[in-house]
Amino acid sequence: MAASGPVSRTIRSAHVQAAERPDGKFYGGPILGDDPESLLLRHNRRREAVDHFAPTLRDPVHLPGSFAYLGLAFGHFGHAMAEMVHRIVPTRQIIRDPQWLILTKKGDDATFAALPALTRSILALFNINVANCTVVTQDTIVEELLIVEAGSDLGGGPKPWYLELLRQHSPVVIARDDTYPKKIYVSRSGLEHGSGILGERVLEAALKDAHFHIMHSELLSLTEQFALYGNADVVLFAEGSACHGVELFGGETLGHTILMNRRARARSQFDPVLAPRSRRFDSFSGNPYLGSAFINEADQSLIHRGVSVIALDDLGRFLAEIGAGAIGDVSPISYLAAAHADLERYIEWATAGSHHERPAAAKQLHEALAATVSAGGRIAGVGQRKRPREQTKSATGRARADQATVDPSAAAERATREDRLARRARRVAREQRLAARARQAANKRK
Repeated sequence: MAASGPVSRTIRSAHVQAAERPDGKFYGGPILGDDPESLLLRHNRRREAVDHFAPTLRDPVHLPGSFAYLGLAFGHFGHAMAEMVHRIVPTRQIIRDPQWLILTKKGDDATFAALPALTRSILALFNINVANCTVVTQDTIVEELLIVEAGSDLGGGPKPWYLELLRQHSPVVIARDDTYPKKIYVSRSGLEHGSGILGERVLEAALKDAHFHIMHSELLSLTEQFALYGNADVVLFAEGSACHGVELFGGETLGHTILMNRRARARSQFDPVLAPRSRRFDSFSGNPYLGSAFINEADQSLIHRGVSVIALDDLGRFLAEIGAGAIGDVSPISYLAAAHADLERYIEWATAGSHHERPAAAKQLHEALAATVSAGGRIAGVGQRKRPREQTKSATGRARADQATVDPSAAAERATREDRLARRARRVAREQRLAARARQAANKRK
């Protein structure tokens, strides 16, 4: 690949396989080889080709005409933004207005209108619609197909030449507007089955007091999201798919972005999305991960459906030290009550019957929460910010929050205090649930 741009190839009688996902693998796309150039043209994750192909096409149809390969259609926001759109801008540097070819699952309705609404709304940003996009749902031999290397991939992030292309040719155009909030927290608390971050509403209240605007991206149009991100000085992201909302921003076009972890491995997946697009980037990885109630069919834990608690004390200090703002003290009992209530709702969802769940998950997660609190899990120490903490910076200048060394006697005293707080929090959460059920019953009687 040239340092200044992508690899491309035009193929006559291109063999294109319809998309399938047996055993979680990617099958489908233009059938290409394993030489270095072909690997760049295939569907990549973390800079490695992850697509597979059947030995031969099955009952292929012939498609006359010239097309440009757009990629696989995704109906999930994060995957659509991270894996579907990144051939478009590079392709338009070769052909300004091609006829696009997009792949969907084998046997689906082969019409543009049948694509998920989210997919169509994202493509509309590029003026791609029914008039200039052909949907392929079965094995096809295409008369002529232009394939251009994607500028970014899931896990690998954007390539340097792509960031420069986006600065010049992205469909995201931000009009500066001082009426937009300068500090934003991108929350997950409004998601249907909970955020995976226990007690997140308590954090929201503290951030509001620190003049953060609480943003729920799932309630906003793409253009509204872009405007908020582009006009903010500070954007704090709770780890999750909303981070992919910046995929169409060019290099260093965002202000100060911060990633707060939800899982232990958040850094590796989302740092490449945010860091190169930001004039400053920091990540906080101190939230303890408790575990997941969900398993897949292979009996493996589904980490992305797990839950964590917020290390409020460390997070507050971290935000102050990086200049993002100072959040006030939060009552430990208020936070723990909210965390226990969220955990109960999460367990109810996991055991509702339509999911794969671990039978012992409820007990294990309650024990994990209690153990985290009793061990001084950086939760209930809010309001005690004189406790020293060591901070280091990596070679790239990203700040990390490390636990302090605590005197054993002080740790034992704090563990006893926090154990009392945890018991009280469980009692408060239980009383809140009973009161809510009583109100529901009274409303039904009316």
